[in-house]
Amino acid sequence: MEQKYNIKNGEIIFDENKIVIIDSAKKEIRTKILLSSIWTVYGILSVFRGLKTEDQFVLWSGLFIGIAHLIILIFTIFRTSKNTIENSSIKTIALKNRFGNSFLDIKLKNNKTRRVNLLDEIPDELKNLVSILNSIQ
Repeated sequence: MEQKYNIKNGEIIFDENKIVIIDSAKKEIRTKILLSSIWTVYGILSVFRGLKTEDQFVLWSGLFIGIAHLIILIFTIFRTSKNTIENSSIKTIALKNRFGNSFLDIKLKNNKTRRVNLLDEIPDELKNLVSILNSIQ
C-alpha cells in the first residue's frame, strides 16, 4: 500500500518497505556546506587580522562567525540526502515543529539524519503513519 504526501519542494511516498523522497535536499546540503566553509574561513582570517592589528571587534566578531559556521558545517555533515530509504535502515522517525516550520526527521542506523521539510499543516494520516513506523522499529 503506497501513501503519497505533498511537501514543500516535492513529495514523500511511504511504501511497504521503503520511503521515497522527492525534493531538493542534495542542492540545499551542498549550498549549506559551501557557504559555511566560506564563512568559517572568513572567521579564521578575521581572527588572524584581529590578532595582528589588535582590533578587538574584528577579533571577537571573527571568532563568533568562525565558530558558529563551523558548528553549522559539522551538523550539516551528519545529514544525508538519500532519496530512497529502506525501512530496515531507519532507527527513528520524528515529526518536529521549530519556529513555525514543520519537518520530518528520519534518523538512520548509520547515525545520519534525513530531514524532510513538510507543509505548514501536518496531515493526521502522516502523524498516525509515523507513530506506526516508530512502534515497528
